[in-house]
Amino acid sequence: RWWGLCLSAILLLASVGSLVVRGLNLSIDFEGGVVWVVPSETFTEDDARAVLDDNDLDGSRAKVQILTNQDTGFRTIEVQVEAQSDEVRTQVQQAYADEVGVTFEEVSTNSVSSTWGETITRKALIALFTFLVLVAMFIAWRMEWRMASAAIVAVLHDVLLSVGVYSLFGFLVTPATVVAFLTILGFSLYDTIVVFDKVQENQRRYSGARIPYADVMNVSMNQVLMRSLNTS
Repeated sequence: RWWGLCLSAILLLASVGSLVVRGLNLSIDFEGGVVWVVPSETFTEDDARAVLDDNDLDGSRAKVQILTNQDTGFRTIEVQVEAQSDEVRTQVQQAYADEVGVTFEEVSTNSVSSTWGETITRKALIALFTFLVLVAMFIAWRMEWRMASAAIVAVLHDVLLSVGVYSLFGFLVTPATVVAFLTILGFSLYDTIVVFDKVQENQRRYSGARIPYADVMNVSMNQVLMRSLNTS
């Protein structure tokens, strides 16, 4: 277990450090703003920023991603900036269309209010906190409070590592990403409860043998390991 704890500590430090220094690459759904999707095989990131500069927007502050469909090979440039007026959004859309030689309609655009993203994020955090409190109360009632504390720590550990990967590699965080994090949360909690249930069962089974608690835990984890791997 000490090897496992040391590895977890190193990974947690890397995750927290990256979150503090680099933060998360949030999509327009959370930050709000305007995004243009430009279809082109040759258009570069510098070209995309230059068009923004020509239209009185700061191209250096824009988020620019080059996306390629693995199935069709279709290539697009996605450019995201802070919220703009409809007039500016249409003007830049036309500028991109002229630059790459496509029609106005072929350059798609989308605008999301930052207030909407903040509201969704706040509600999601409130719901998550409420969920964790209720789960902890149930585990404490069904098993014991120490197991409830450990289960919540394990959930936070697993989700924090997953979020840290997104921060370290700069992956874009979208609503679908949040769903994935919640899925990880669910499986983490499920596995923890299964192990603790087996621990309690083995405690009763070996109650007269004076087996150390750590050994009971090891046996319990080994007994449910394949089940956890298969279901996860």
